[in-house]
Amino acid sequence: MSLMLEEISHQPTGLERTIREERAKVEHLGAFLKNRGIDLVVLAARGSSDNAALFGRYLLEITTGIPVSLSAPSVHTLYDAKLKLGRALVVGVSQSGEGEDINRVLELARASGAATVCITNEPSSTMASLADESLIMQVGKEKSVAATKTFTGQMMLFYMLAAALSENGQALNYDLIPEYAARALATREEISRLVERYVFMENCVVVGRGLLYANAYELALKLMETCYVVAERFSSADFLHGPVAVVERHFPVILFAPPGATRRGVRELMERLNLMRAEMLVITDDADTAKLASRAVLMSSEIEEILAPIPYIIPGQFFAALLAEAKGLDPDAPRSLSKVTRTL
Repeated sequence: MSLMLEEISHQPTGLERTIREERAKVEHLGAFLKNRGIDLVVLAARGSSDNAALFGRYLLEITTGIPVSLSAPSVHTLYDAKLKLGRALVVGVSQSGEGEDINRVLELARASGAATVCITNEPSSTMASLADESLIMQVGKEKSVAATKTFTGQMMLFYMLAAALSENGQALNYDLIPEYAARALATREEISRLVERYVFMENCVVVGRGLLYANAYELALKLMETCYVVAERFSSADFLHGPVAVVERHFPVILFAPPGATRRGVRELMERLNLMRAEMLVITDDADTAKLASRAVLMSSEIEEILAPIPYIIPGQFFAALLAEAKGLDPDAPRSLSKVTRTL
């Protein structure tokens, strides 16, 4: 079994441990930030961590009402811009904590008067030394180059931060997520049979929207990293504004269709794709939505939309890891990649 598959299976335990060991710290941080008063949150990240930050943006804006921006690190590192961040919270997100550009964003933000927090898997990293507070994923060392458990660990810390910052004490019920993630592991056997249909896939589109928009980005990245598939990612709304023209008969489209606000739009897109004779694989809890697709992975109907992103990405992780193996590739050692990527 690949390290990637092994680490996918670690996620429920790692998520539970992260909640248990970081809850008090996050709640204290939330109280401090509320008392300080912040008007803006800025998230700085690269790669899978940037996809987790994209999820964090949706979650934080929905639950706290505070505007959230995704940082452009080059503004700091290449153009030496001085941003006014005195009433901002700046969060650096990095598995290793050694991304030089993200660390530079944190350093400059702190110098400008911002409150700074890092989300990392390495408590002794450079990033942890630069931030006012460190939130640590308690998922264990990740050995596979393709991030899985650190991605969902970052997402979990965003849930905890959102709950702590919510003005009305909104209950996110994130304690349910480890159990939902454990149930999602049961999709592995089904996906191991399903991937044979996609062994010769060279191009595809991955679609998600709202809270699962980041899932589309992350699954596309995993397919590019581990399977060398050219995978574009879109929201269901943006896909109709031009990119849908790439679809022809049997063109593969992978869709996330959880319950809630985004499902109607995803279904409308699927109905149109059916007219175009696309090859659709959907991850959903809804039997009627599943019938619109060529293939479907059915999730538990108990999972509400706001808690869906973590359990719904697990079938996507399995799909990438198992498809790589079916293609005769090693998902743990993608060509031209290393575990820590340093950019300025």
